[in-house]
Amino acid sequence: MENFSRHEFERLVEGAEVLTDGERGPSVYRTADDKVVKIFRQKGWLTSNRLSPYALRFERCANRLKALGFASVSVEKIAACRDLNCHLAIYPLLPGETIRQLSNRADEQRRALARLPGYLCALHRKGVYCRALHLGQVLAQADGSFALLDLHSTQFSTTPLPVKRRLKNFINTLNYAEDYATLTRHGLTRFFGDYLQCSQLSKKHKAALLNKLKNSRSFPELEQALSDL
Repeated sequence: MENFSRHEFERLVEGAEVLTDGERGPSVYRTADDKVVKIFRQKGWLTSNRLSPYALRFERCANRLKALGFASVSVEKIAACRDLNCHLAIYPLLPGETIRQLSNRADEQRRALARLPGYLCALHRKGVYCRALHLGQVLAQADGSFALLDLHSTQFSTTPLPVKRRLKNFINTLNYAEDYATLTRHGLTRFFGDYLQCSQLSKKHKAALLNKLKNSRSFPELEQALSDL
């Protein structure tokens, strides 16, 4: 891991486009040469990030996704900037737009949403659990593939995900009002029906997942929306 001074960091992002801005300042930059600089700020002294920096977790998760056959970023450099109390991951920009960003191009978003259940099924079958899953984290690429953008919170299992974790993925996505509206326009019955069809879950586990979705306290309207499944 390299060490950057404040001056080196500022020179790195000078003139760069801010892709993501948070409460503590920009967290993702796009440089003039199409490199992404992702910032992982320390949140306190007694955190796991001190022992295992999120930037390193991000790199490990990206490599593991690629090893499983999924498109992901190729991290070129991990660095620490002690002056700014943060770590950096630097990698070439992946071309494409998130499914959420496609909202102004309805046909493209519709085609991406039609492919999304198959992608989620593949992730779940291979034990990939993205805790921060939402439509702003799934990048749709020109070749029709998808890539996850927020990787440091991704977890891996050697077995397919259980129903409980699959449910959490869906509920997390639906908790974003914009994503809920997008999936509703696409058709919740179609989306979850397509997922169940390709999930390779047993009949018992399909029924359990569907029942939990229908009886979600957060989204009581799902019972009616999914009544035809």
